[in-house]
Amino acid sequence: MAAGVRAAGAKPVNALVRGLRVLAVANEIQRPTVAELVRRSRLPKATVIRLVQTLVHEGYLEDLGEAEGYQVTAKVRNLSRALVERTPIAQLVQPPLDELAARVKWPSEFFLAEGRSVVIEVSNRSAAPIKLNLFEHRRFPMVASATGLAYLSALPEAEAERIVRESVADGAVPDSVEATLAQVAAARGRGHALWEYPSLAPGLRMASIPVLVGGRPVGGLSLVHFRDLVPADLLDGFLLPEMRVVAARIGAVLDDGWF
Repeated sequence: MAAGVRAAGAKPVNALVRGLRVLAVANEIQRPTVAELVRRSRLPKATVIRLVQTLVHEGYLEDLGEAEGYQVTAKVRNLSRALVERTPIAQLVQPPLDELAARVKWPSEFFLAEGRSVVIEVSNRSAAPIKLNLFEHRRFPMVASATGLAYLSALPEAEAERIVRESVADGAVPDSVEATLAQVAAARGRGHALWEYPSLAPGLRMASIPVLVGGRPVGGLSLVHFRDLVPADLLDGFLLPEMRVVAARIGAVLDDGWF
């Protein structure tokens, strides 16, 4: 029976492959339009329209209305809930992340680098005393997020530049290579990266630092806060030092055969 399944799996069902590709793209960006889904999935527009209609009909996508795009529903998150809750890495990282929430009050998240993206692996949203309306999607472009810039800042410069050039060529960020590299350099100089998310709330900002395992970055630790409520002296004098302690702890617990 297992051999039969493996043999059948050697020839994928193209319609399913295309549908999953569109769903993955919709899960990566906020409120994608059909045009964005076409560009990122690299599928014909007519195909994307049919797949989107099917995903809406089956409850995996929600149509937000004229020119507003689409968003994934809770049904998509349910597909990965068991995986997210049971990952060994999540079990190791959750305790120090929850302790950080108790000390700094603001919510934070641990991301892992995956390709040219960073993906939320663990969050302390439920433990943090301050509750915010945060991201529903888990994956962010490396060149267009605080965590991604922090991760890139800890890579060798040549490797970071290669990722930036590939990402810009792929359309992952509207900025030029030079502008993006300047952001990476700024994060390297400060030891952290900052990125704002005005589409969620005015002044909502993420501060991120790289997480190192064996001297090499594997992802980043990010703290979400409001710019106007966290002055520079509080960020630099308290929040970032607390984050660095926890980032070092995370790196230590992961430095046991995980990477």
